[in-house]
Amino acid sequence: MTQLKAFKSPTPEKAEKVKKLFIAGVGAVGNTLLKQVSKYGTEKSLRVLGVCNRKHTLWYDRSQSNYSLKNLLRAPERDWDEIIEKLSSYEKGSVVFIDSTGSAEVAELYPRLLKNNIHVVTPSKLANTQSQEKFDLLHHCAAENGVQFLYETNVGAGLPLIYAIKNLQYTGDKIIEISGVVSGTMTYLFSELDKGKSFSESVIQARTLGYAEPDPRDDLSGEDVARKFLILARICGLYIERDELEVESLIPEKLKSVDSVTFLEELHTFDDEWKSKLEEANTAGHTLRYTGILKDGKIKVGIQSVPKSSSIGQLTGTNNLLSIKSRRYFDQPLIIQGPGAGKEVTAAGILADILSI
Repeated sequence: MTQLKAFKSPTPEKAEKVKKLFIAGVGAVGNTLLKQVSKYGTEKSLRVLGVCNRKHTLWYDRSQSNYSLKNLLRAPERDWDEIIEKLSSYEKGSVVFIDSTGSAEVAELYPRLLKNNIHVVTPSKLANTQSQEKFDLLHHCAAENGVQFLYETNVGAGLPLIYAIKNLQYTGDKIIEISGVVSGTMTYLFSELDKGKSFSESVIQARTLGYAEPDPRDDLSGEDVARKFLILARICGLYIERDELEVESLIPEKLKSVDSVTFLEELHTFDDEWKSKLEEANTAGHTLRYTGILKDGKIKVGIQSVPKSSSIGQLTGTNNLLSIKSRRYFDQPLIIQGPGAGKEVTAAGILADILSI
């Protein structure tokens, strides 16, 4: 498995070799990354070759350093064969493909890109959460072709969680346990409950602010957290499939199959149930958080009652907190905490991956 090594500032000799970027998906994160490269690209020896969305591909001139999307909608239709052929024409290992689409179609292109000596960087969890066999093949493909497949932003947005775990192992440490909160959406929901808001009100507000998906069940199912812990387990060397995880869903059974409009309209009928759960935890000086734990080769994801005074109990906003217990960090686990969502921090995490290549 390819190990992520610590980033070092380029020497003057290495700085002459400009890394060329192609960004697939220029929504909130992709566009923010484009702006960051426009600002820092020249001094970091980065150049954007082009970008694409679902329909169009826009190529930039070599002389450009301030990248705009104003001509994207008038650009030629997107053609993956053409894109990969053009990216493959550059010096081997000099091109980085950034996938910020969240598209299964794009994730399927990774092996082809890697075999053409093109690095891949992505915040999308799709490729890493398929079968264990596909996960292994993808990582072996990167190693065999001498390129990097990096995905720090799969867990914790811009927080260096995967970086820390990989480097602990790279230097001979052994991971014993990983636990904590890795969903900014869930932190927001439960911290709003702490303020006295109802569960339905908190869910609707999270959706309005863009913290939750348009259909909040995508978040409330626990699948996002499950996928993140699946990735963490696999980079720790554990062979595990999704159906082996124990995941608690927050979706009421009666509302699992209704349409999204009905779901939002009926969610308030379960507010008293959530109020009772929180009151029960408060009686013991606790509060509720949605957590995950990887221990003894198993993953458990769900609601946990934690002391209000604990680090997890005091989480607010969209903050994440991950505790990593290893042989070196046994009595005092390594704690990494910070914003686990947001286009700025996610784009910065992608940029950090690019610069580490």
